[in-house]
Amino acid sequence: MEYRGKRYSLVQGVGSHAWKWTIHLDENTVKSGEAKSRAIAVTEIVLQIDRALAPRKVGLKLPVGA
Repeated sequence: MEYRGKRYSLVQGVGSHAWKWTIHLDENTVKSGEAKSRAIAVTEIVLQIDRALAPRKVGLKLPVGA
């Protein structure tokens, strides 16, 4: 499956209360985890991808005495 151009997989683990997810953020970065329900797993996937794609905030440093 795919969200915002990032590939992920979601599979049910052993038992009805185990879901495993894996996200391929780029060639070298893979994140994975487990959740108690499918809905929680999907929410975690969306949050992880959104965080990874969020623009980095760079603080501006003012010169001393300004």
